[in-house]
Amino acid sequence: MISKQTFSHIDKEVRDAIQNTLDNLKKNNSSNYVLFLAQGEFLEKDDKNLLNFDLYVIDYRIDEYKDKTRLTFLTNFLNTFYSFTVNKQATDDNEQRIHMELMIYCHIWESKPFLKKLYRLAHITNGKDYDWKVSIPDMTKWKFIRHEIKRAFDSSGSKLSEIIKKGFHSSLRNAFAHSEFSLDTIGGNKRIWLDTYKGDKWDIQEISFDEWSKKFAYSFLLSYYLLILTQKSRRNLIKDFKTNKFNIKYPDSQTGKINDVNIIYEEDRDRFSR
Repeated sequence: MISKQTFSHIDKEVRDAIQNTLDNLKKNNSSNYVLFLAQGEFLEKDDKNLLNFDLYVIDYRIDEYKDKTRLTFLTNFLNTFYSFTVNKQATDDNEQRIHMELMIYCHIWESKPFLKKLYRLAHITNGKDYDWKVSIPDMTKWKFIRHEIKRAFDSSGSKLSEIIKKGFHSSLRNAFAHSEFSLDTIGGNKRIWLDTYKGDKWDIQEISFDEWSKKFAYSFLLSYYLLILTQKSRRNLIKDFKTNKFNIKYPDSQTGKINDVNIIYEEDRDRFSR
């Protein structure tokens, strides 16, 4: 269970952490800020049709399309169970919903488009060059999340490091993914047992429904607002910079040399072009 008051606090905490991180990036490195919003991407040469084209592209929408159905389901789920109407001040401990939440949680932290976007934001916020080619591992994603994303946010002072800490735990993901968990409501208990527990210091054997609700909220709000606030920032580019032309660092596909290139943002079509 999570109360409306607690949910509102988490909602503001996550939203502010993302917005402050974007605002600081906009102030300190406008070129990488624009490139992040322009969705720069490196295309692999596996497709022979790409051999004669520039492999570095902007306005890459494929990841967006791949993740669309997950995000649509997430939005519909939130509107159904987390709208907190006037007469509803808290969620209940419905077991069917908790099973759905565990599925959503697992999908959030397995989503390659989500992790790629989070990784790029973490590294450019930490003063690194924009990474055009990000490879998300198929296995042991927890290492990638903790070592490559969380640590980068932590080094830059972004509060998104704390948001990830409060939301992500590999034991929860592993237990659900391998169907090694159970909901315990016997004798008034309200907890999730994790049969994957091995006794390691970082591991957890159980979590109360209330604590689970908080971890779930931090996770789905991070996924939701990362999309919503980056879209909003993109739409506000011309208003913020008083121009539709932006200079970015653009690699040459043939030589690898980094060039200064101007790109154009068309607000009416929500599109970037060179």
